[in-house]
Amino acid sequence: MELAEKRKVRIGIVDHPAVWAIKDDNDLKNYIEKLRKYPVSIGLQPIEMGWSKKYSPELLSKIDYILMDPQIFRMKNGEQMQIWEFNTYVENTEEFMETYMAHTMDILHNEPINIFGLPLFLPVCIARDYYTIWTEKRMMDIIKAAKARNIAIEINDMSHTPHDKLILMAKENGLKFTFGSDSRNTNVGRLDYSKNVARKCGLKEEDFYKPVSKAL
Repeated sequence: MELAEKRKVRIGIVDHPAVWAIKDDNDLKNYIEKLRKYPVSIGLQPIEMGWSKKYSPELLSKIDYILMDPQIFRMKNGEQMQIWEFNTYVENTEEFMETYMAHTMDILHNEPINIFGLPLFLPVCIARDYYTIWTEKRMMDIIKAAKARNIAIEINDMSHTPHDKLILMAKENGLKFTFGSDSRNTNVGRLDYSKNVARKCGLKEEDFYKPVSKAL
């Protein structure tokens, strides 16, 4: 709260609906009640498909927003990818991207989310080819899927994604945006990259998604 006041931002907090975090309805209720005392937006960050079936619709309706990213998925050979890890190895870029995009589309088409997190993030081992890997077709597929369900695009400050080209394409197609610190430390709310690229792309207040706080 001190950082939010100092940096003049409204903080959104997320935790994972998972067996090692918010594992059931009781945990979810406690999580909401604990945070509702503060002027924050209360969110969830699921990491697996079908996660919402483990919680009651009534409790999920009390969450202000849901953010999900596509960073965990399985390749066709069964290998689990956690693409933020520095030691992630990609043997075949096209095969990786085919699976990555299919997982991304699955999230955007089927999961109950409000914000698509970490768009265009790539593993370190192939990130040098960022501008050629993210073709206009791939970016437009993401934009169309997000627009169909009014899903906002996160501008992630930690990873510096997405770049201005996707932001401008998304803006042209009427999508909304959010800023994400993706931090668990005093970097929360700094948002240097997010603010700079937003200014570069001419984003205004009306271009941003604003969660509506819900009472228990």
